[in-house]
Amino acid sequence: MANVLTTISSLTLADPSFDTPNKIDLLLGAEVYGQILLEGLIRGSPGQLIAQNTRLGWILSGQVGEINQSETCHNTVVTLHSTLTDENTLLKQFWELEAEPKDVNDKFYLTPEEQRCEEIFKGTTKRDESGRYIVHMPFRSSDPACKYGGSKDIALKRFLTLEKRFLRNPEFKAQYSAVINEYIALNHMDIVQDRDKEGCVYLPHHAVIRNERSTTKVRIVFDASCVGSNGVSLNHDLMVGPPLQPELRHIIMRWRCEPICLVADIVKMYRQIRVCNDHTDFQRILWRENPDDEIQVLRHLRVTFGTSSAPYLAVRSLQQLAQDEGAEFPLAKNRVLSDFYMDDLMTGCQTIEEGVEIYKQISELLKRGGFPLQKWASNNKELLRLIEDGQQIPQTQGNMELKTDAISKILGLTWDKDNDEFVYTIQLNELDLPVTKRKVISDIARLFDPLGWLAPIIITAKVFIQRIWMTGIEWDAELPAPLLKEWLDFRKNLCNLVKFRLPRWINSSKENRVLELHGFSDASNVAYAAVVYVRIIDREGQIHTTLVTSKTKVAPVKQTPPSYWRG
Repeated sequence: MANVLTTISSLTLADPSFDTPNKIDLLLGAEVYGQILLEGLIRGSPGQLIAQNTRLGWILSGQVGEINQSETCHNTVVTLHSTLTDENTLLKQFWELEAEPKDVNDKFYLTPEEQRCEEIFKGTTKRDESGRYIVHMPFRSSDPACKYGGSKDIALKRFLTLEKRFLRNPEFKAQYSAVINEYIALNHMDIVQDRDKEGCVYLPHHAVIRNERSTTKVRIVFDASCVGSNGVSLNHDLMVGPPLQPELRHIIMRWRCEPICLVADIVKMYRQIRVCNDHTDFQRILWRENPDDEIQVLRHLRVTFGTSSAPYLAVRSLQQLAQDEGAEFPLAKNRVLSDFYMDDLMTGCQTIEEGVEIYKQISELLKRGGFPLQKWASNNKELLRLIEDGQQIPQTQGNMELKTDAISKILGLTWDKDNDEFVYTIQLNELDLPVTKRKVISDIARLFDPLGWLAPIIITAKVFIQRIWMTGIEWDAELPAPLLKEWLDFRKNLCNLVKFRLPRWINSSKENRVLELHGFSDASNVAYAAVVYVRIIDREGQIHTTLVTSKTKVAPVKQTPPSYWRG
């Protein structure tokens, strides 16, 4: 103990007076933590202080002795870290969705880390003989090997727990095994022969059940955020890269400008990109079909869902394909760069002939990089017929749900392709009593309204959150009677949103005589809002008026209306 304290006493601490109660100077979000870590970890035997080097100086953790020698109460705290979206994440994403819009085209600079991530991609990415991209994982450190302590032991414990679940639910086990076997059959994983190789990372895995899916209901999640025995995970050392695609709201706005629309998605987008041989051992997993079998070591050969760099690598590879091959496919190139939201294509055109050519060019362009497209859909039946005549392709049946970053939502924005309208589907869970602050926040945070079409509903929910916070009640405390009645009435009325319909096409055309944007704004003691409509006069003189977008904000508690109008 003395040696550790002597070493620590010579360090420059981020907070030299850490043992003195004082006000908090700065709160850092969890997403920043991995970016401030530096090389250097000092630890002694169990119970001793631990020192971690950071950009702010050394930070300490561990047990602190009590000055008061009175009886000590020992509490055991058990936490469960799940990759499923919790209330805090949902609420954060809810407020981000309602924040000021940002576009990657408005960002004129990259952070030093984003620049480094781009340099790694440009300097190391290759293509194999089939045209498929081979990428390096963008590590922050130059030598990532052997930094994720005890990952194999942790992965083994998690897998043995998973096997117990298999025994209780054979159907779940069969579906899980089918997914793993598909990985192997498609050569997206292989069986490792060198089981004792050092410097490898083993990823725990579990399943997310998607009962709403008509096809595969089990989705396996690989936990690259699992912390090793030394407090570091694989994701801690992976850069997430710069944002590359426009926001969903901007893609939808452009999508509404074309009379004919065309949508599709990329089959298993992440898994169409190879990871270089030097990095596949950072993506090992443990597996066996039956408890009596020997445990096998498998490794991912493709970009893996669950690694923090996966979205960047997937989108960056897709956009690199547009740059590498786009000269031959001018209609496809710009659409790949601007009309994809992750793996979803949402594009449009003025004529059926143009739509057929877009289909041909995008299909051929993406084929050259190993990105097959599926689930084609359009509001124009003639366009779909012509596409199907050229190639037998599966198309989307019925309505298409617009993706929401894997949030399991209450309100789902859906496109009705037969009527070419946006609608909302209601998926309210059965009311669970007592109604607590946590349950209300969880429900509200799932409201999905990227364009502000439900602004009156959303602002009511945001004001309700503000009022709950002002009461000071705890997360798991039941709502006071007046707030409870308001919430139950609000929740009941959400069912009426099934009546909401909004045309996808805003009637814009090259032949329009007049196109005007009309904006309105207002404020009160409670909230303020702005809304934009488009007014179009077509060549026949018909007038078409359509809601485009709106934004709302909750008013700060201590301001007065004139300050809103000045701001």
